[in-house]
Amino acid sequence: MRRLFRRVAVRVVGLMVLTGCNPSPYLPPPPTAAAWQQTPAQTPAPNPAEMYDLNRRATALDANNRDLHAQLAQSRQQVQLLQQQVSLLQKQLSETAQRLQQTQVAKEESERKLEALQASTTRRGGAIITANSNSRASVRLIEIPGLNTRQDGDTIRVTLPADQLFPLGAAQLIGTAFPVLDALAAELARNYPRQLIAIEGHTDNSPVAGGISSHQLAAAQTIAVFDALTRRNRLPMQQFYVVAQGPNRPAASNATQAGQTANRRIELVVFPQTIDAP
Repeated sequence: MRRLFRRVAVRVVGLMVLTGCNPSPYLPPPPTAAAWQQTPAQTPAPNPAEMYDLNRRATALDANNRDLHAQLAQSRQQVQLLQQQVSLLQKQLSETAQRLQQTQVAKEESERKLEALQASTTRRGGAIITANSNSRASVRLIEIPGLNTRQDGDTIRVTLPADQLFPLGAAQLIGTAFPVLDALAAELARNYPRQLIAIEGHTDNSPVAGGISSHQLAAAQTIAVFDALTRRNRLPMQQFYVVAQGPNRPAASNATQAGQTANRRIELVVFPQTIDAP
């Protein structure tokens, strides 16, 4: 038995030498490197319906983007327009405040001049005796083409229809008003160069649009005439003062349209007193 075992062992050793110490030929060979490599997964081709949906969404997003840009540009334009409107309103408010201040100054000046006129007269038995006995002769009645002039005691009244000077319910002079006021200024400078002149604004009893009162409209219209006579035609500013009568002294009944038209007027009242009088 021992001899048989030795023979088998020798044969096994010899076989291992001949095979280069390889593993047993009876075992399965080891896996090669190629066996560990896996074929990469193939990406499936996109579905045409999915591609169409993606393109449709992209087109919709582009359209929305363009709409948003257009809305943004329109909003910027609206903001710019609103800013311009705010600036215009601020300018108008500033001009209105300046005119109101000028009106207040003119009112105070007219009150001062009225007090001076009252101080220059003496009441006796209900009659007014003027200190200057030649005052009536110093203010003579003149004819102004296209205007109504009349003697009113010691004064001269020149009536200008407001509808020929302003739009209805407004205080901005129309273009055809300037030739009339220029001609009036020339006659005043020629015939009454130093007399005190009141500019009275009269309205009818109709409500005024824009939330202003009839007296405010009358005051604004008298200031416009005052500016045309003094700034445009260079008449002395101290010669004039403004009075806003409004609907207080109607020239006719407001019950008719013709009466309302007659009540909308500007009257210049020329006094015998001069600006040089103490």
